[in-house]
Amino acid sequence: MTVLAYQHTDVELLSPWELLRKFVCVDCDAVLTCACARDIAVYVLPHQALRGVDADTREHVSVTHPLTEGICFDCRSVLPPANPTAAHRGTASVIHRYYWHELWTRTRSRFLDWCRVEGLPLLDGEGHSLYDELVRAHRGDFDRIGADVLTEVRAWHASEPRYDVSRPSDADVLSAANVEVRAVPGSYLTPSPQQKVMVVPVGTVDPSLAVTVEEFVSNDERSRGHEVLPLESRPVHCLFGTLMWIWVSDISDPRCRVVYFGGRDGVGADQHGLIPLLLPEDFGSPNHSRRRAHALAEHLAFVPDDLNELLWNYDYWLDPSRSLRQYLWAYTGDDEDRARTLITVLGASKIKAILEYLAADYWGRYLGWPDLLTWKQEGPISAEPMLIEVKSSGDRLSDDQRTWVTLNHQTLHLPFHIVKVHRTERLALG
Repeated sequence: MTVLAYQHTDVELLSPWELLRKFVCVDCDAVLTCACARDIAVYVLPHQALRGVDADTREHVSVTHPLTEGICFDCRSVLPPANPTAAHRGTASVIHRYYWHELWTRTRSRFLDWCRVEGLPLLDGEGHSLYDELVRAHRGDFDRIGADVLTEVRAWHASEPRYDVSRPSDADVLSAANVEVRAVPGSYLTPSPQQKVMVVPVGTVDPSLAVTVEEFVSNDERSRGHEVLPLESRPVHCLFGTLMWIWVSDISDPRCRVVYFGGRDGVGADQHGLIPLLLPEDFGSPNHSRRRAHALAEHLAFVPDDLNELLWNYDYWLDPSRSLRQYLWAYTGDDEDRARTLITVLGASKIKAILEYLAADYWGRYLGWPDLLTWKQEGPISAEPMLIEVKSSGDRLSDDQRTWVTLNHQTLHLPFHIVKVHRTERLALG
């Protein structure tokens, strides 16, 4: 039996990322699920029916008013806020990214309706859901229903869009951040092998000399007298994991607990292949840095300002930070070497700024880092560091890269520009 919600007129979404959504009453702090989600709560996600996770604090909360009438956005005739997912292969379209919750929920609700029409039992003799078994047994019908739902949602978006999916152009983002875009001419191999852009210098007739655009720009930078380090995100993760592990895995943090995860390379794993790690429940969220602001300031003050001392600390902390770095997928010797070079080239003050930047919202900021780091080596001095994002002619900035470009301009102020390899010629393959 559902509960009427006359008193719960002002509610807020607990987390946009939970599939079975919970709402919090502003007036009385009740935690509610909507009656219209009954099938999802009973058959699809029964383990989530009576608990939720706060998106900000990562705290687990109990649902105090399950299946209450008139709680969700649709039942209140309120447009939900847009919470698009990151673009991934196969789910990069506007529909998949913005309507992911509608697609997921409607497909499963429609499948359960189909099961009822077919006379299929939804519960076993002990009252446990048979949903997973039904999907496995009728995968073709489930996929067909999912395709029908996708078609309907596309038509819905075309006729009456639920979300504003417009966004500034790449040019607008780069202009707002005062980012220079340097053009480099190139001859593109055609057809592209394995759908990967391959380039040779203009005028080259040997296709075997073709390289990726990143390597092409790296070669161009070296010809200009610059050292080049392939960057992207993993060396930055290694940097953070090594220099911040004391703050992250602080035994005095009341929200730290031991978690286990699958070992990446077997080193340090137990007989079950698992690695223990002392990790806060809200690690990587803005709440973590806010909650631990004083300890964060103390730790950053402890991290040396002198480059040689910082390098010594980095090397000394590599071993004790290994579990955290494995958790962050930044544990290989190559990751460690590139992170060390990053420290040497950028210097202590910029490295500490990066650590503070990541600590503020790790999971929101850990991706989108540029492809290359370049600099001039003048004896023992690394001068003129520059972060470079490499783009081919038709390549666009990802959402993570847009975020990084904007926040670098606002917060980090690291030297940065884009090098675009313009398709000046084509070189036929074969």
